[in-house]
Amino acid sequence: MFLVSVPATSANVGAGFDCLGLALSMRGNFTFKKIEDGFMIKGCEKAYCNEDNLVYVAFKKTVEAAKQSLFGVEITIDCDIPLKRGLGSSAACIVAGCVGANALLGFPFSKEQLFAICTEMEGHPDNVAPALFGGLTLSFMKENTPILVPYHIHKSLQFMAVVPNTTVSTEEARKILPKQLSYTDAVFNIGHCAAFLRGLETGDTQLIKSAFGDRLHEPYRKQLIPEYPLLEQLCRRFDALALLISGSGSTMLIISNETKNLKQIEQELSKVSDAACHHLKVEQEGALVKEI
Repeated sequence: MFLVSVPATSANVGAGFDCLGLALSMRGNFTFKKIEDGFMIKGCEKAYCNEDNLVYVAFKKTVEAAKQSLFGVEITIDCDIPLKRGLGSSAACIVAGCVGANALLGFPFSKEQLFAICTEMEGHPDNVAPALFGGLTLSFMKENTPILVPYHIHKSLQFMAVVPNTTVSTEEARKILPKQLSYTDAVFNIGHCAAFLRGLETGDTQLIKSAFGDRLHEPYRKQLIPEYPLLEQLCRRFDALALLISGSGSTMLIISNETKNLKQIEQELSKVSDAACHHLKVEQEGALVKEI
């Protein structure tokens, strides 16, 4: 029997639309146990305890990729990652299923090979990359192969995920985006993304503030998040370094170099909103697996 632990992830990280991803110190734990035949899923809502469960689908995909016969498995899920909130819950399930199957198969695949399997399932690598490898990652596709570039994040930076009770579907978040963009907006994002990465690496607060910004997705997606305008005001008032929409939302991620600033924002927000605030660190380790 194996225990697989996978971190929550935040995709886009501002101007890095569909490219950047960040692993955070919130995890889902999944146990995989061989049984005689069939499958059994425990620990989640009854509606998800079927063969369409994403963990089990990823498990089957990995067994198939290894050219092995499908065998019985019992999967137990204990996941702290909120569903449909832009914190990579689907990527965590896919990564867990692939890593769990790989373990029960005797580890035939390297992490890089699992990355390719996970990316094929998810359709894009921006969440599965940090979920597998940890830290801050830039990823893209080159001739149907996912490429990963790791980045360092300065230890002085702190993060707070603000998770509203409302959800934003990925389909809805995609539909609201414009079909065309101007060269001006594209150039804006290229420059801001490169500078923002440098700021995150060095901890240069002025650079982070200057380079924080996006024109490809956040101006449109923030319309789907009622708490966004207030949180934007609070971030300015209490001198946060950046406010980002995590993935397609509804979670928003605040970056600061001061714990007190994040606590002040949380305190003021709690007066008017029931959104949950999670003080998080960058998770340097991605998916972990151990025999139990």
